[in-house]
Amino acid sequence: MTFRMPAAALLLALLLSAILPAAVAEAAVHSLSATAQKQFDKTKAGLPSTDAAKLQSLYQSFVQQQNVIGDKDARLKTSAQANDDKESELRQKIRLIDKAKLDALDKKVTQLKNYYQPLFTQYDAARAELTAARKFGIKELTAAVQLKVDLLEISVKSAKEEIRAAQSALSAAKASANDKMKRLRGQLDAINEEERKIAVAKSAISQLNKQKSAEWSDLLYALRSYDGKTAIRSLTTLTTVVKQITDQQVKIESCEKKIADINKTVSSQLN
Repeated sequence: MTFRMPAAALLLALLLSAILPAAVAEAAVHSLSATAQKQFDKTKAGLPSTDAAKLQSLYQSFVQQQNVIGDKDARLKTSAQANDDKESELRQKIRLIDKAKLDALDKKVTQLKNYYQPLFTQYDAARAELTAARKFGIKELTAAVQLKVDLLEISVKSAKEEIRAAQSALSAAKASANDKMKRLRGQLDAINEEERKIAVAKSAISQLNKQKSAEWSDLLYALRSYDGKTAIRSLTTLTTVVKQITDQQVKIESCEKKIADINKTVSSQLN
């Protein structure tokens, strides 16, 4: 791969991705219980009409935004899983690039070696015979064996050239396949940066959910005390927090779209 995240950053992203999704997905959707609703209504009744309307509007907006967050979270989970599955599929396909071609070329090299092995054995035997003939100094026998060696040598050279050509074709095909694999893996590795951004956004959402839970507790306390002003303040904060969560979801959605685009680009080069 041409691009790699620093080891520390990659480790952090992996840890966050392992820990945070559950916290984000399982964030409580806060709504008033029957008892709290009665306290809310009594608190609202004690406020001036403008503030009462504001309190009601803020609460409705808060609940609606939480529902929107829940729906988007479900969609993000689906798109994230689809992207992960597609990336895994593509990496498997990349490993198999030109496999049939490489297997055929490798088989051809093996077949040629096996086919010509009897010729090579015969040639080696003839050379040994020539050495023996020279040792005994029999000119006629030496000449006859030399002719046999010369004729076999022509065939041996041709056979070796054919084998070398097949080996060269195999080596070239392997190099080409490896280049394709490296290039496509490099493109897929760009996903790492998007996943790092997603991990950061999920971390932010996790912190915002904690803030939301704490502020919700403050709201309930204010309602038990029938403190309308504090209830308005808490709901104002809560609507701000859920808006910030939505903003982080938008970032995640953008990253997932980029990942899908990366997968699509790589896929088009494998078809």
